[in-house]
Amino acid sequence: MPETAAEILRPWHDFYLLLATVSATLIGAMFVVASIGSNLLTPKHESGIRAFLTPTVIHLSVILLAGAMAAMPSLSWRMLGNVYGGGSMAGFAYSLLTGWRVIRRDNIERVDHFWYAALPIAAYAIGIAATVPMLRGGMPSLDLLAGGVLLLLIAAIRNSWDMIIFFASRDNLPPSN
Repeated sequence: MPETAAEILRPWHDFYLLLATVSATLIGAMFVVASIGSNLLTPKHESGIRAFLTPTVIHLSVILLAGAMAAMPSLSWRMLGNVYGGGSMAGFAYSLLTGWRVIRRDNIERVDHFWYAALPIAAYAIGIAATVPMLRGGMPSLDLLAGGVLLLLIAAIRNSWDMIIFFASRDNLPPSN
């Protein structure tokens, strides 16, 4: 087993750098979307914010953290396993809660159940499966780990776009110049 996680993750450096860059960019875009639709970000719409906007920003932040952790030169396997495994477990639990919030809503399309609930749950479950060997002192499945992060990014990209369209199509938003 290599001494540091960076030694084995070196071939994955560009992959995680790309995902982290995309995530950081989309987080910035989500702030722009939130400012455009700020008149919809009220206590009246809190349940929608908690079901759609906040989880997407959290998923993007998790991807950004995964990329940052993969680039840390002196990170030990144990720490990487703890962060990735713990983060995957927390993300899984949070996505179950989010999924429950999404499914309870009666005014959304069925396809949103998949993108906002099922796909993030699956992505975090894959992350858990990939890190179990690492937590036991063995080699993680790097392909599986990358696949879980990539699935989460795909869901977050689609959901970011969905929210941009949602906010841009609201009749009560002021027209853009």
